[in-house]
Amino acid sequence: MKKISIAIAGILLFAACQPKETSSTSNEVTDTTQYAYTLKKDHHWEMNSDHKNLQTALKAIKAFASLDTSALKPLIGDSIELTVDYYQFKGTGSQFMKEAQSHIDKFKSIEINMTDWESVISKDKTEEWVSLWYNQVSNMKDGKTDTISYFNDFKLKNGKIVAWSEYAQHPMKK
Repeated sequence: MKKISIAIAGILLFAACQPKETSSTSNEVTDTTQYAYTLKKDHHWEMNSDHKNLQTALKAIKAFASLDTSALKPLIGDSIELTVDYYQFKGTGSQFMKEAQSHIDKFKSIEINMTDWESVISKDKTEEWVSLWYNQVSNMKDGKTDTISYFNDFKLKNGKIVAWSEYAQHPMKK
């Protein structure tokens, strides 16, 4: 009986010293942080190494700053949603171009000073976004000049802009 007990103890000791197999073969670390809110869907965003979307978003801002709707048109999807200060638009690309032209007609010139950008894609590759941060100096046809800090988010699908959200930080009034 003593020999059997020593043999079992030896086997248990040997088994305890062996490396354990992990149930997951990936190197992902589970986030156990307790957040104040939960997400309905976590996209697990990652940086998009393909620069095509970033180039499209930058071309759109450049076309706008150049007051050139003909350069903007090929960058816009068949349908688009636009959200800016006090205004929302949802419609076809052609309808959007008419709206854009009526807005652009108010400007004499626009100067863009880009601060930063980021292009992301969801891990499941279903959503692609580009974010731009910049300062814009606007010279209006009515003689007014304004400088505003902007944050723009562009949603792209098949290389075209299908959503454009613009957030403005107006200067403090003195």
